[in-house]
Amino acid sequence: MTATMTTPPATGAPAVRRRSVRAIRVYWPVSRRTLAAVGTGDIDVLRDDDSFAELLRVLESAPSLGDFGLYGDVFEVSIGAEGFTARPGSAPVFGAVGGKSLSPTLTFTTYLDARTDDEEISRVLSLIVGAHPWETPVVELSAPLELVSRAQALPA
Repeated sequence: MTATMTTPPATGAPAVRRRSVRAIRVYWPVSRRTLAAVGTGDIDVLRDDDSFAELLRVLESAPSLGDFGLYGDVFEVSIGAEGFTARPGSAPVFGAVGGKSLSPTLTFTTYLDARTDDEEISRVLSLIVGAHPWETPVVELSAPLELVSRAQALPA
């Protein structure tokens, strides 16, 4: 993991650590009940949602995902909706061909070290796409970007 430590000026501010990563963002459908529960702060429901639990299993099975040194399996979740129109020839899991649909959706974001080789990136993305319930999942892989955190010693 490429990291840069920065010592702050003598202001008492903490030193920062910058590291180069790639974000993986996945739009994941969930039940309306799950979306509503997350919206009220009941985040434990994520483990109980059969669909989302599949994504959590992928995260746990891929050590390269969400590696923050002292913390592993790191991810963020945002609530939302996904809109689409299923075209002829599609086999929608939700909605109907020709209909305009709005699906309750969670946006799941995690990170890979920017130096991760293409073979591992492809393996991880295949796991995500394979677990995704949609016929055409929406999965984003970012260009390298920098994450900033407090500088701290990593375990030996």
